[in-house]
Amino acid sequence: MDALTTPELLYFCFIIVISYAIRGSAGFGGITVPLLAWVISLKTVVPMVTLLGLVSSAAILRTDYRHVAWRDLRRILPWTALGVAIGVYFFKILDANTLARILGGVVLGYGGYALLATWRPPGKVKLPMAAIMPTAGTLAGFVGTMFGSMAGMFFAIYLDILRYSRDVFRATVAAILFGLGILRGGAYVATGEFTRDVLVACAIALPMMALGIFIGDRVHANLNDIAFKRLVAVILIISGLPLLIR
Repeated sequence: MDALTTPELLYFCFIIVISYAIRGSAGFGGITVPLLAWVISLKTVVPMVTLLGLVSSAAILRTDYRHVAWRDLRRILPWTALGVAIGVYFFKILDANTLARILGGVVLGYGGYALLATWRPPGKVKLPMAAIMPTAGTLAGFVGTMFGSMAGMFFAIYLDILRYSRDVFRATVAAILFGLGILRGGAYVATGEFTRDVLVACAIALPMMALGIFIGDRVHANLNDIAFKRLVAVILIISGLPLLIR
């Protein structure tokens, strides 16, 4: 963080506000890590996002905890813990550039899928939840540990299949991400990933995150869902491609 130029620091603050406005409005987001990876190492960004995620999820749950689908949360968390254990191993042994390229592929692929999904009529095929739940939970734990904010997309897919209302969806994603944050945070503490750079980045980001959550809460009830999903998908595609070829 000490090496950031003034434009890079302003970019950092802007991305934190925008990404947590999205998190505040939808309960999850996926753009924080890929966009910040342009100016900060993933070895700093991912643990930082873990701490910020705990705080932002707690802020959402402060008012929305009554809407949480606790039964489905309890079912998926054990699989998420398995994914965290796998993810923290690879996060420890892989270098930052390799992590960035893998993240670029994940972001680009999901961004394209999410964009196409906004024009695709709802499917009528019932997927087996016995397979969906462990797959989504393990992938979310793994990807979330490796890439921070990207875990939400797997939880979102899981809850979307369950066809929950908007309020239940937002609250339950926030609750799941809170639980994931605790698991990831413990794993990072155990492996020594909370460095001075991570803590400094968190201190700078916290006020920006609070502003983003405030904005997201205010627009939550007035979102155009389709336009919002398309905007996030396009941002993911734009941010994922450069990471893939860096």
